[in-house]
Amino acid sequence: MDVESLKGLIREDFEVVDANETISKVVPLLDKFDPDKANAILVEENGEIIGVIREKDLMRGCVMVNPHETKIKNFVVKTGVLNLDDLTPEKVARRFVEDSTPFVLVRLNGKYGVIYVNDFLELAKPEFEKVKVREIMNPEVITVNEHDTVAKALATMRNHGIDRVVVVDDNHRVVGIVTGKDIIDRIIAPRKKATLGDESGEKEKTLSIMVESIMSYPVITADRNDSVAKVIDLMLENKISSVVVARDGIPEGIVIKKDILETLIRKEAPKKYQVQLILKDVLLDDFDRQNILEDLEKFMQRFSNFLGESVLFVYIKKHKEVFRGLPLIHVRLKLTSERGTFFVTGESWGVEYALHATLKKLERMVLQEKELLLDQRMAKKFYEEVF
Repeated sequence: MDVESLKGLIREDFEVVDANETISKVVPLLDKFDPDKANAILVEENGEIIGVIREKDLMRGCVMVNPHETKIKNFVVKTGVLNLDDLTPEKVARRFVEDSTPFVLVRLNGKYGVIYVNDFLELAKPEFEKVKVREIMNPEVITVNEHDTVAKALATMRNHGIDRVVVVDDNHRVVGIVTGKDIIDRIIAPRKKATLGDESGEKEKTLSIMVESIMSYPVITADRNDSVAKVIDLMLENKISSVVVARDGIPEGIVIKKDILETLIRKEAPKKYQVQLILKDVLLDDFDRQNILEDLEKFMQRFSNFLGESVLFVYIKKHKEVFRGLPLIHVRLKLTSERGTFFVTGESWGVEYALHATLKKLERMVLQEKELLLDQRMAKKFYEEVF
């Protein structure tokens, strides 16, 4: 992917809203947008762009607070901005991953442009023609049964720090998928409208209904031996952000856009190993951040010879619960390496303890793989000597 092609993706079709406008005045913008495309809303205050707001943030704002009184600035996402001269595929991919937005801001000689994630994936597709789905998929598929309640699906998403779950039947075959947005759109938002006097609100739908009543189906699936380029095509053609990997209907893994972007970051990185730290609602001073990065670097150094070229993605998210002054922290670690992909999650009070507890889980997983490989080598040596 060359830089000139990347610059060709920059578009100026976005909206700019004032940070002091109320949510209710901005929500009508959504009716103007093409529902099949990502849409960028930039937030301005005193003539300066201070961040962006995503469609899901607007919907969340309407549900959680009074949209006629709450200002847009309360839901602003502060993102990084790339300069036109510094544009590289790796930097663009990194911004998509770290900012968790479907678009990246680019500064253009006093104004702004955006690169949309679907355009970026379309351009990157040739680089994934020979990459197999099994190489990048997340083998840990979080599922719920079609007869489980929506409340259980929501709790499952929260416990695992994810925004979607695969729905299976009693034979563990894939029958649907449910996202956090589905729950907001089909249950919470209609009930909110009803409480605000909108008679179109669906009062009868609650979180106690079964998942099958709101899930999306049929599910778009792929085979573990398909190319990632084919998965990108499936995502773009069907306007979806995830593809379930299945064999005979049984889920084996899942691929989301972030998995593809993370793979691109790894391919572009010259270092044998690297660490990507992504924080959500977590503020760290320079000292704490440096200590965390040093601990992660030590972990990667320890296993670098065994893992080969590898990238450790560290996602740290703060929940609202607080115990003795410490917030509840959710940590998700994804380690992609030449030995495969390792994925663990954990929760605890305080960033440091939550991270180290989850890192211990990852360490045990890597050691188990290392011991298994050693056992295989010893068995091979034994048979070679005997026979």
